[in-house]
Amino acid sequence: MKLSGMLTSIKSMSKSRLLTGAVGLAGLGIIAYDAHNVGKIQADTYASERDAKNTAYYLNNDMYLTSMSRSQEKVRNLAYQMEMDQGWKRFINTPIGYVKGFCTMLVSHVVPLGLSLGALFAPGKASKICAGGLGIYSAYEFIKSFFGLGTPGSIIK
Repeated sequence: MKLSGMLTSIKSMSKSRLLTGAVGLAGLGIIAYDAHNVGKIQADTYASERDAKNTAYYLNNDMYLTSMSRSQEKVRNLAYQMEMDQGWKRFINTPIGYVKGFCTMLVSHVVPLGLSLGALFAPGKASKICAGGLGIYSAYEFIKSFFGLGTPGSIIK
């Protein structure tokens, strides 16, 4: 589709449909931004936790021998050194942690996600209802976060 064709189709849309679509896109953008940031943090946290568990296992295995064998000691020390020098496990665990964090945030924001999708894709009056619901939900969250409602020691008691 050419740019002029896209502009013509946008101009032919009603103002309310454009507004509800913009509200839906804005909501999805904010949710995606938050989910991406949580995914990045969770990716690093998950990979670091897995690295720490693996390193602790190999260190414990290296430190405590069940016999006085020098060859077993060298094999265990080599296994520990290989664990310390590896990077491929982190390469695997980082995407796993990202997906966990991203999906956790999507589940945590299921109400605005549903309202945003409804405002963007629902036909007619349903999209307006979803856009209005998203606006009310956003205003509630803003006021709650700004004034600290629901937290101990908030301004309004």
